Amino acid sequence: MKKTFLGVAAICAGALMVACSSNKNVVKTADLSGEWTIVSVDGQNINIEEMPFIGFDLAEKRIYGSSGCNRMMGDLVLDTTASTINFGHVGSTRMMCPNMDTESKVLDAVNKVKGYKATADGIALIDEKGKELMTLVKRETPAITIDDLNGKWKIEAVDGVQVANTENEAFIAFDLANHRINGCAGCNVVNGDFSQEEGKPSSLKFGQLITTMMSCPNMEIESQILQAMNKVCSFGLNQDKSVALLDADGVEVLTLVKSIAE
Repeated sequence: MKKTFLGVAAICAGALMVACSSNKNVVKTADLSGEWTIVSVDGQNINIEEMPFIGFDLAEKRIYGSSGCNRMMGDLVLDTTASTINFGHVGSTRMMCPNMDTESKVLDAVNKVKGYKATADGIALIDEKGKELMTLVKRETPAITIDDLNGKWKIEAVDGVQVANTENEAFIAFDLANHRINGCAGCNVVNGDFSQEEGKPSSLKFGQLITTMMSCPNMEIESQILQAMNKVCSFGLNQDKSVALLDADGVEVLTLVKSIAE
């Protein structure tokens, strides 16, 4: 299952301003914020259908993104005075996709990053000796609103693992008019409500969920889906037009695809 996460409107990168520098190779903190497409690794251009990217969440001191297939996330240690940057505790999901060679190169480069500098088109991440590991260009985040969630969505993946072999199709249906949801976690029927925080259009929180009490052969997946639903804090749009439901750290816990049969 190919995945590239594009937009997490709920993960708001801080717009912290720093003093202007006479060194044209120093990137201001405000310039680093947001999401960047990785266009080359170790001097080789990347040209795949779903391009890898890194998002800088300066306010929370974290990174997130995609290495071309799997989602990655980690800590961010940034020193704008010295133009140094480090990514700590970088983790990723474990899906298998085409172009795993690109993924391997991206993850290897991410673990070597020690600094950054401006380029004509964006920024470059460099190692401790100043060698360019990756070049990045700024990208736009696609817009998605709560209105776009109306209707029925199949639960395609939970915690990065594709949902399969369930007794019934796992899905969530949003009733925006009544701020309610109904669906199935793979075996049992699920009902509940949802809410948003004022001033945060991409926030999403499910209220108390009520389920039926049937027993099915594969209850482990159902348990994972229900746990993930209780973690949801926001939503975003993936490049393949699937919807990502995200936890408080911006990690995609549920992946939804629009159901053809409403």
